[in-house]
Amino acid sequence: MTMSAGSFQSLKIIFLLSALIFQISCEVKDQVMDLSAGEEADPGPYEKIHSLSGAVILKPWSKSLESWNAGGSSYYVLDVGDAKIMEFSAKEGVIIRFDQGMAPKDFESLIGKRVELTGHYVPKETGTKPRGQYPRGIDGKPKPRGSGFKVQSFKLIQ
Repeated sequence: MTMSAGSFQSLKIIFLLSALIFQISCEVKDQVMDLSAGEEADPGPYEKIHSLSGAVILKPWSKSLESWNAGGSSYYVLDVGDAKIMEFSAKEGVIIRFDQGMAPKDFESLIGKRVELTGHYVPKETGTKPRGQYPRGIDGKPKPRGSGFKVQSFKLIQ
């Protein structure tokens, strides 16, 4: 098999272009992997630890979206006043959610008192269709629920 000089040059150029494209694609892949690793190191707004202060309120169940979001029974809310917070889940502030080691009974003695809570925000989640009555969106699906502020620790403020 004989090959002309022009054909050999063409093959050489194709080989060099292929090697260059392969190297560039590997560099791009490494950059994408570096970006995704950096994103994991920086917590998102719902994973980041926040401190909120305000007065603890016990709210009874009502037939409202706020009560639905809270879980359908009486619930605790942190009244933050007019403070700027990331996300309101109640009219007065945030619905208090409990982390491991914390329970609603821990807050019974804090009703009406000012506290500082440390924890993270919890986003609303759309659950499966519950039994009985539930608020629906325009699409007929149940409204999302479960948002609030999950408390990891608290302290009384004077």
